[in-house]
Amino acid sequence: MSAPAAPPADITETNRAVARMLAAALGGVPSVARHADETGRSHVDILTCRDAPRPGLTACATVTLANHPLYQDGVEFPGRCEILGVSTDPDVARMVAACAFQVIDGRWFLAPGIVFPGLLTGLSASLAHVLFVPPALFEARLETPATADAALAFLQAVPISEAEYAFAQESGGDALEDLFAARGTDLFDLQRPSVL
Repeated sequence: MSAPAAPPADITETNRAVARMLAAALGGVPSVARHADETGRSHVDILTCRDAPRPGLTACATVTLANHPLYQDGVEFPGRCEILGVSTDPDVARMVAACAFQVIDGRWFLAPGIVFPGLLTGLSASLAHVLFVPPALFEARLETPATADAALAFLQAVPISEAEYAFAQESGGDALEDLFAARGTDLFDLQRPSVL
């Protein structure tokens, strides 16, 4: 019987601590897989927890995105971020990976209220964009490990429609979140209809 494969050399102790903390926070059955971009030059490791935070849902989160700097207006930002996603679609990790590669390869900035346009092609018939929000469902259980080299934030990727994107640009991400709450929108459904 052969020994288990060693973890990749670019996985840091902070990455391991983040993965353990996220697995405990998300619940369910955890596994970690490496996702590569279309060119094969970049990769990100994603923790996936089946039946989390409840049966029928899949929660996932990047655990190595924080190894890459964030850039705001071409200047390196002092903080780092990991992205979470929750969906009825068990392939939600594809959405989270697509977001991560915009940060890694495209140097897109990541903060609450920011929308990444056009990332859901092939994943959803009704939703095309991703809005980033604080992960309210998990926030009380998320903490930055003491080993982190920089301030670490966690954001949840929420799929939105074209009309919802326009509303967020006009009224702000907080107003869109309020609209979702008022209408009882199932934000975990990648195939949900637009609220607008």
